Amino acid sequence: MKKIFTLVAAAMMAVCANAQTTEWNFSEWEAKEFKQTETKDGLTVYSGTDASGKAATVIIDANNKTWNDITYSQRLKLGGTGSFDETGTPCSRILAFDVNGDCKIEVLLTTSNKTDDRVLIVDMNANGTKTEVTKVPCTANEVDCKTIEYKGEAGTIYLYSESGGINIYDIKYTPESSTGIYDITKDKVDANAPVYNLAGQRVSKETKGILIQNGKKFINK
Repeated sequence: MKKIFTLVAAAMMAVCANAQTTEWNFSEWEAKEFKQTETKDGLTVYSGTDASGKAATVIIDANNKTWNDITYSQRLKLGGTGSFDETGTPCSRILAFDVNGDCKIEVLLTTSNKTDDRVLIVDMNANGTKTEVTKVPCTANEVDCKTIEYKGEAGTIYLYSESGGINIYDIKYTPESSTGIYDITKDKVDANAPVYNLAGQRVSKETKGILIQNGKKFINK
């Protein structure tokens, strides 16, 4: 019985791990100017030069903002429009991270201009093909948390501005827990798996009474 409880506990831990949120809070990052592409904690910041070779850096600097009683001390400034080359490969002013499939993405952001609205584009690159997931409106001079519900295959998510600067304070990525549950419960039944009685003792399959195999009870009369 102890072994069965151990297997159940391990399965539940795997579900929680698959549903765990990954957060990139830029108040916790080093204040700096990204002069080249860098990856930190699974988030890639494409920076340096745009597709035409012009300087197009990304900056993290001090900026105090409060949202839902949470105070942020720094922001990531995209500084302008995201840039890709002719093959669809990111060049600059783009944030990227991998997802395993269906997930929720939350972005706390505002515009870099007090009067002009902006648009954050969310793209997916799956198997080398880039497609648009959605466009997220960003209201001028207003900090807001935008939620994107992504439904699709695994790949790389791109976040970038359609035009003009956008400031981002926090990004959260949460895989759908149903994906993890499916991964655990889809295992095939093993006809030769060990058999236990209700006392947790290993017995033969011919033993009479209530038995347990593959984590399921059955009655052998």
